[in-house]
Amino acid sequence: MKFVWSFVVFVSVVGLAIVGAVVVFEPGLVETRDRVIVVYGTMGIFLLMVLIFVLVSIAIAIRSLTGTLLRLIDDPVRPTLEEVRDTARNVRGATEFVADAAVHPVIRLVSLARGVRRGVSVITRLRRQ
Repeated sequence: MKFVWSFVVFVSVVGLAIVGAVVVFEPGLVETRDRVIVVYGTMGIFLLMVLIFVLVSIAIAIRSLTGTLLRLIDDPVRPTLEEVRDTARNVRGATEFVADAAVHPVIRLVSLARGVRRGVSVITRLRRQ
């Protein structure tokens, strides 16, 4: 807010200086043109410096906010990810146990039964012929 008032005061002083110069000296068109060019140039340089200052301030604020945001996101997410990894390990262990304890013996038993059935069917065909 202080910056805005400083800018308003600066513009007012420059405007009053221009009006005072025109009223006191009553310059011609060429002198007025030269003074306007100088004032516009000065204001342009001042405005450029202000814009550079504002852009640098915004860049610093964005960098600071980005770091803060990453820390805020990282705080609750990291433990959750660790819990998900532990759960995945537990599920993998449980599936390996079930596969070793239940599925593999059933597969062996079914394959043995089919093999015996196939063997019996081959032997019975040989006897028929």
